[in-house]
Amino acid sequence: MNSFEQDRLRARTDALQGQVDTMLSTYEQQLRDIANARDALAASTSEGWSDDNMIRVTTNAAGVPVEVFVDPGAFKRSTPEQLAASFLQASQVAAHSAKSAMDTLLAPVTAAAAEFTPPEQFYEELPFIGEPIGDILPSPPEPAAVAPAPEPLLPADDEDEGPHWKGLGANHGW
Repeated sequence: MNSFEQDRLRARTDALQGQVDTMLSTYEQQLRDIANARDALAASTSEGWSDDNMIRVTTNAAGVPVEVFVDPGAFKRSTPEQLAASFLQASQVAAHSAKSAMDTLLAPVTAAAAEFTPPEQFYEELPFIGEPIGDILPSPPEPAAVAPAPEPLLPADDEDEGPHWKGLGANHGW
C-alpha cells in the first residue's frame, strides 16, 4: 500500500470515527434525556374538568385516573346519564392533557432520534429494511370450525326418582 492509499484510508477512518463519536454522543444524550423524562413523568399528573364543572378527573402520566372529584351538588342538578357523560368528558380531557405533557417531556429524545440518520450504505447491507412488518410475522391461524350447538336439555319430570329430603328422616327414625 503506497502512502497515497494510506492517507486516503486514514481520512476515511477518521471520517467514520467522527460519525461514530457523534452517534455515541447522541446516544448518551438520549439516555440522559430519557432518565430525566422518566423522573418527570413519574411525578406528573394531569387534570380534566367536565364542561359543567361538576366532575374533575386527575390522571397519571399514562392517562390512568388516580383521583376523581364530584361536586356535591352534582346529584341534585344532574341525571345519571349527564353525570356519566361528564365523567367521560373529564377523563378524556385529562388523558389528552397527559398525552400532551408526555410528548413535551419526550421532545428532546425524539428530536435527537430524528437527527440520528445512519449513512445510506448501512441500509444496503440490511436486507430487512423497507420490508413490511407483516411479511416477517407468521400468518394468522385459520379460524377453527364452529362446533355444533349442544342439544337442548329436556325438561325435568315433576317426579323425582331419587331420594327425597322429606323421606330421609323417616327412614332413619327421625
